[in-house]
Amino acid sequence: MSSTSRPGQESLPRIARTPFYYGWVILVISGLASFASAPGQTYTFSVFQDSFIEDLGVTSTTVSSLYLLGSLTAAGMVIFVGRGLDRFGPRIMLVVASLALGLGAVWLSRVDGAWQLYIGFAIMRTFGQGALQLIPATMVSVWFVRRRAMALALMALGGSIAGGTFPLYADTLIDGVGWRSAWVAIAITSWSLLIIPAILFVRTSPESVGLLPDGDAAPEDDDDIATPTIHERAWTVSQAMRTRALWLLIFAGSAQSLVGTGVMFQQVSIMSSKGLSSSAAAGVFAVFAPTAITGQFISGYLSGRVPARYLLAAGQMGIVVAVILLLNASELWQAYLYGAVLGITMGFLMNINQAIWPVYFGRRNLGSIRGVTNFGMMTSAAFGPLPLALALDITGSYTPGLIAYMVLPPLCGAAALFAGKPPTHRPVSEGRSPAPA
Repeated sequence: MSSTSRPGQESLPRIARTPFYYGWVILVISGLASFASAPGQTYTFSVFQDSFIEDLGVTSTTVSSLYLLGSLTAAGMVIFVGRGLDRFGPRIMLVVASLALGLGAVWLSRVDGAWQLYIGFAIMRTFGQGALQLIPATMVSVWFVRRRAMALALMALGGSIAGGTFPLYADTLIDGVGWRSAWVAIAITSWSLLIIPAILFVRTSPESVGLLPDGDAAPEDDDDIATPTIHERAWTVSQAMRTRALWLLIFAGSAQSLVGTGVMFQQVSIMSSKGLSSSAAAGVFAVFAPTAITGQFISGYLSGRVPARYLLAAGQMGIVVAVILLLNASELWQAYLYGAVLGITMGFLMNINQAIWPVYFGRRNLGSIRGVTNFGMMTSAAFGPLPLALALDITGSYTPGLIAYMVLPPLCGAAALFAGKPPTHRPVSEGRSPAPA
C-alpha cells in the first residue's frame, strides 16, 4: 500500500490524512457494496423461484418472462444511474441504491400477482444487479489506475462471498420463516450493511480530496499540491458511443451475462430435475464463490501483462466447458465441478469486463459510460433465463436451451478480438473532480 505522506499533507482534508492511501478505504466500502448487491442478483432469485411458482400459481416461463421484463426495465434505468453517479457522486447514489433495494425486497414480500412480481424484479435488478454493481466498480476504477485490475479483483471478493453465502442464507430463511418473511429479513440486512459506511467514508475521487490515483506523490514541480493533475483519456459518453470498440466490447461481454444469468437463475430447478435436493443445489453456489475469487485474481494478475481484449476472448471457452459439464451432471461431485469451472470463468470475465472500460475511455465520465455499457450487459442478462424456461415448457427438458447457449461464446470471443486497441484520443488534463466529494 502506498503511503500518502508527502510534503504539504497538512493541506489535505482531514479524511485524506490517513497513514495509508485513502483509496483502500474506498476499496473496502466498494467490496461491501458489491456484497450488498446480493438481494438483486440472480443467485438469490434462483432460491425463491419455486416459491413464486407454487404460491402465485404461475409457470416457470411466466416467472422467467417477468424476470426478463423486469431486467430490461432495469437495463434502461441503469443509464440514469450512471448519469446520476457522475452528477451527484457515489456517496449519495450508494445510499439511494441501498434504500431502494431494501424497499424492493419489502415489495416482493407482499406480491400476490404477476404484475407485482414484475415491479419487484425491476426494482431489485435496477438497484442490485445494476446500481450496486456499477457504482462500486466505478469508484474503484476512479481511485486506482496502475493497480486497477487487482483492486477490482479485491473489490469483487464482496460479490463472490455473497454468491457463496447469500443463497444459503436465503434458503435458511425460507425454511425458517417462509419466503415472504425471508424478503423482509433481506431488506433489513441490506439497509444495515451499507447506508452508514457510505455516508461516513465515501468520497468521489482522489482528486476531490487532494490526492492522486494509487496514492502516487505529486510531481515536485506541481505547485498546487492540494489539487494534483494527471493526464489520461477523457472521453465523453457521446464520443465513446461513436466508437466501434465500445459496441464490440459490449457484445463481447454478453455471453457472460446471458449464460451466467440463465444457468444461475435456473440452477436449483436444473439440479432438482437431475435428482439433487434444493439444498444441495444451493450448495453449488458455495463452490462458485471461492473459485470465482480465484478467477478474479488470475485475471487481475494477467491484466498487467496481456491486453484485456485477449483475456476477454480467451475466457469464452470456459463458458462452453461449464455448460457441457452442467449438461452431463448427474451426481453431486459433477455438479460441484460444474460450479467450480463456472466460478473461475465468471470471476475471470467479471474482472476483465469491469477493468476494460477506463482503459479504453478514461475515468472522467466513467459513470455515464458504464451506464451505457451496463445497459448492454443487463439486457443480455435479462434474456438469460428465457431459453431454458422455454426449453423446459416445450420439451420437458433444459437440454435444448443449454445447447443453444454454447453458440454465443465463440461469437463474443471474435468480437473482443475485433475491438482492437484502445482508440486514440487527445489527452485531457484532469484536475479536481467536478462531482461532489
